[in-house]
Amino acid sequence: MSRNTISEVIKLKRRLYIELLRLVKTGKLVEEISSLSQKMITKDSPRYRCCEFKERAIFDQRIKAVMGFNIASNKDKSLEELAESLPRQEKKRNIVEVIYTACDSCPIDKYIVTDACRNCVAHKCVNACPVSAIVIIQNKAYIDQDKCVECGKCAGACSYNAILENQRPCSRACELDAINSDSNRQAKIDREKCVSCGSCITACPFGAITETGDLIQVALELFSEKNKLAAMLAPSFVGQFGYQQGPAKIKYALKKLGFEKVIEVAAGAEITAAAESKELKEKIIEEETLLSSCCPAFKTMVLNEFESLSNLISKTDSPMAVTAQEIKNENNELKTIFIGPCTAKKEEALQNENVDYVLSFEELLALFTAHNINLAEIEKAEKLEDAGVLGRQFAYAGGLQKSLQELITVDYKSKQVDGLGRLKKELYLIKAKKNNYNFLEGMACTGGCIGGPSAMISKKAAKKLVQNFAASN
Repeated sequence: MSRNTISEVIKLKRRLYIELLRLVKTGKLVEEISSLSQKMITKDSPRYRCCEFKERAIFDQRIKAVMGFNIASNKDKSLEELAESLPRQEKKRNIVEVIYTACDSCPIDKYIVTDACRNCVAHKCVNACPVSAIVIIQNKAYIDQDKCVECGKCAGACSYNAILENQRPCSRACELDAINSDSNRQAKIDREKCVSCGSCITACPFGAITETGDLIQVALELFSEKNKLAAMLAPSFVGQFGYQQGPAKIKYALKKLGFEKVIEVAAGAEITAAAESKELKEKIIEEETLLSSCCPAFKTMVLNEFESLSNLISKTDSPMAVTAQEIKNENNELKTIFIGPCTAKKEEALQNENVDYVLSFEELLALFTAHNINLAEIEKAEKLEDAGVLGRQFAYAGGLQKSLQELITVDYKSKQVDGLGRLKKELYLIKAKKNNYNFLEGMACTGGCIGGPSAMISKKAAKKLVQNFAASN
């Protein structure tokens, strides 16, 4: 079922979700939250650090993030104190957080000399180093790590490619160089570059990078039944909870969970496509390029690093924002909860007054489990008929591009690029006016939203299931 092997980090996270939700359901969140880590981590439980006390300290930090609090700014506040303040509607927090207690400080030398070194006469590596960090010992080059400034000039100069670059997993996963290390070698996020794509979260084998979430706040809303809630299902939801668990069954389960309204975000995607097609027609006439605005990570990257191109970003709201606006227009008392595979959507929601909360597919699965809803045992269903092919195909890379091609009759050129690294190169070409198209569909995740950090099935399977669902209407 899983897109990747289910690691111990994922198992621990899911277990924590369920235990916290059970406390919410029984009304004992404030009363028992401070002792939860002791209950879950004993001296006999599997350990990954030096002792159970450090494990518990890390677990307490995770609990703060799951409750929606930034870890660093709330380090002196107790779990009980934070739990008492829920639910809250504070629209200001960092989505991606480092749990410094959990960070391994990755004792990795970034550049190392391999046995491919031939002790050549040229010694280009020695001459290329600006800080004299390379010396020749016993017919082989060595790097003095105390002097090395990790500039990489030696690796570029070596004719034998004998000097290799070794990166920590989180920084290797980040295509925008938003992760580096501090003086203690602990991971540090550059907030000026980070777009909350979540790639570093999935990459860290220690689970030291996490996301702050709305799960507990949504659970409090659901279980207290004080407010009416609307679930907004991302187009990529199809098949995420099991290949046999169809969309109609998911809708019924959400209603059973307590949601007043369940709607496909694909309905908002169709509105987005129509509005964006009008913008594109104008750009075609003006012989300019329109950049898509659906992916918040891509949009943020443009704003952060290509400010001169920001005027090319579509003014049309994302499908999530459009869907939330439609719900609020119909009934302003409904609270809107977006459900999808995207970490960056949590960042986007903080900037949008119409989106109250965001849940990942994993978080929704935990809600089902805590509420004793077994999708495999559900026999009833409520058909989803909010959208058609135009909106549902937004789930995968090229879907928006295809929708616009179906809406616009005039001839024009378009391009689809997924992956932030590739998108960055493409934006440099646009900036230099070396592109030959009128529209760029940019998706931060490889494969599009179906490849998001919280997706639970393979991109290939997800695309096929979405396409089948789109064709069913």
